[in-house]
Amino acid sequence: MGIIGVKYLGHSSFLLNVGSKKILTDPYFSSTPLGTKKRLVPCAVDVFNLPKIDTILVSHEHMDSCDADSINYLCNRYDCSVISHESVLNKLSISAQNKISIDEFDTKKMDDIEITAYPAHHPSSFYPLSFLIKEKGGKSVFFAGDTFMTNEHDLIKPTVAILPIGGKRTMDISSAVRVSKKMAPEYLIPMHYNTFDDIKVNANLLKYKLEDTRYPIKTVILNPGQLFKI
Repeated sequence: MGIIGVKYLGHSSFLLNVGSKKILTDPYFSSTPLGTKKRLVPCAVDVFNLPKIDTILVSHEHMDSCDADSINYLCNRYDCSVISHESVLNKLSISAQNKISIDEFDTKKMDDIEITAYPAHHPSSFYPLSFLIKEKGGKSVFFAGDTFMTNEHDLIKPTVAILPIGGKRTMDISSAVRVSKKMAPEYLIPMHYNTFDDIKVNANLLKYKLEDTRYPIKTVILNPGQLFKI
């Protein structure tokens, strides 16, 4: 079994090392305010300083998950592929060969990994998705994207679950605890919190709610720029 690396860049952006692939999730490098919402915590890495990326996963079309300018730049620089719903891919100015359209419950095989799309419940989005990334040794990472709790969370049993906890437009800490108990991952990593005023939460409450329970889930709270390996 290989080593999985999870580097938190900020908000919902992670740089994942799974199998032989470097995968970027929900790119959001811009510090431009989203309407009236000012970004409080900048991305830990400048887009121009990223290492070579093989694949970009985009869960949905909103700017804080689909920084189109950065995606276009990375694809032109590294010839990386973008896996997302067709409605998202149509917004990108990249070569058709770099666009990999995926729908709910589809699986794409890329060398030694498989990426399966699952439904996400994010009512303000057209076609939101979550992703399960699995390496051939059996380890897997579930990237939830922006979502509330769904029935599909009963089906997914990942090694690492990356879940939003900020509330408002996604599940909150209590919902993330419930979802993690359904999935029973070895490791739980929170995301999509503290970037804006209206999603400020204390992530340590997530760890507190899971400690001393019958669920052997290790909560890993990463600061932007921090790397976790399993």
